[in-house]
Amino acid sequence: FIRTGRVGDLAELDTQLNSPSADFQEALDRAIGNCVEITRSEAEFFVANGFVVVKEAFSKSHASAVSEQAWRELEEAHGVKRSEPQTWARPQKGRGPAGYARLKGSDRTHRLKQLAPRAFDAQADLIGGADRFPHAGEQMLWGEGVISNLGKENDSRWQPPAAQQPGWHKDGWHFRHFLNSPEQSLVAVPLYTDIQPRSGGTYLAVDSIAPVAKLLRDTPAGLHPDSVQGAGFLIPGLVEQCQQFVELTGEAGDVAFLHPYMMHRVSINASNRPRFIANMAPVLNQPMVFERPSSELYSLAELATLHALGASTHAFQQTRPMQGFKPFPFRDEADRRIQQDNLEQEMQYFADQGLVTPAWGTHQGYMSNRPMATAV
Repeated sequence: FIRTGRVGDLAELDTQLNSPSADFQEALDRAIGNCVEITRSEAEFFVANGFVVVKEAFSKSHASAVSEQAWRELEEAHGVKRSEPQTWARPQKGRGPAGYARLKGSDRTHRLKQLAPRAFDAQADLIGGADRFPHAGEQMLWGEGVISNLGKENDSRWQPPAAQQPGWHKDGWHFRHFLNSPEQSLVAVPLYTDIQPRSGGTYLAVDSIAPVAKLLRDTPAGLHPDSVQGAGFLIPGLVEQCQQFVELTGEAGDVAFLHPYMMHRVSINASNRPRFIANMAPVLNQPMVFERPSSELYSLAELATLHALGASTHAFQQTRPMQGFKPFPFRDEADRRIQQDNLEQEMQYFADQGLVTPAWGTHQGYMSNRPMATAV
C-alpha cells in the first residue's frame, strides 16, 4: 500500500514502537530525557519511522534570501526566468524533473548554531548531544546552495511513490558504508520554499531503515558506496522490501531530519510551484555504538537502528577500516577504473551469496549482478 501526505503529521504514520523490551524502553526514556528541542512524541516518531520534521526550525527571511539567490543563479547559469515558466525545464532539458539542478549559491556561510538554533538543537538531540559533533558543533556551517525542482504544471510523468521506480538511493557517496558509519549521522533537509503535494517533494521509503540496517549488520566488511548510490545494484532488492512511502511536504523554514539509512528519491514536480531544498550531512566524532554500557546514553539514531533490527543491543564489529572515496562524478579515469573493479568484486561476492538484483531493476536503470549469478 502507499501512504502519502504531509510529512510530520503524526496521524499519517504509526507513532507506536513495536512492543519494545523493558531495556529498550529504558534506553529510549533516558535519551528523550536528554533532549533539548525534540519532544517525546517527535522522538518516538523518529525511532519508529526514521524521520521527523522540525517546524519553523529557521527563519522564513533566510529561506527567502536563499531562494532569491537560487533564482539569480538559475537565470545566469541556465537562462531560467522566474516570470517565464516555459523556461523552467532548461536545466534538465526534458530528461528528468523539470528544472532540477544543484545550485552552488553564494559564497556566504552561516554558523548553524546562530542562524538556526532550533535546527541545531534538534539535530544534536537526534545524535545524542552536541558533544558528539566535531568541536561540539560550534563550527557547523550551512551554505546557500540549493537543489531546485521547478516543475511543470500537470506533468503527466508524475506518479505516487512506489518501490519499482528509478532513483532510489541511500545517501553517502564519499565513504564505505558500515552499520556504525560516522561520516553521515543524519540527512538534514532544510526547506526553502513551501512544498505542497505533487510539488517535487522528496519521496521517502519510510520502512527502509530495517532492510538497510540488516544488510549492514550482516556485512561487517562494509559496502562500496556505488552499490547503494546512484544506480547501485543493491538498491532494488532493498527498496522492494518496503511498503510505506511518503512525499516530503512542508513549509519554508522547516527542516526534515532523516535517519542516515533512509532511502529516498527525487519526484516529479507536477505543479507551477518551485521547490528549493538542500541536503546536509552532519558528521560524528566517533562511530555509532549499539552496545553501550549503562552509564552512557544511546542516541535516537542508534535506537532507531536497534529498533529496526528488533534488538535492544548489538555488538557490531567491522572487519575493514573506515574508508573515504572521491564521489563518482569527480573521479579521474584511473580512479574510475579502480573503483569499477572494486565494485564488480562486490557484485560478484553478493551474487555468490545468492543476493542478486531483482529482474525489474535493470528496467528502471539500476546496475545488476544477475549476469554474475547466472555465470556461477
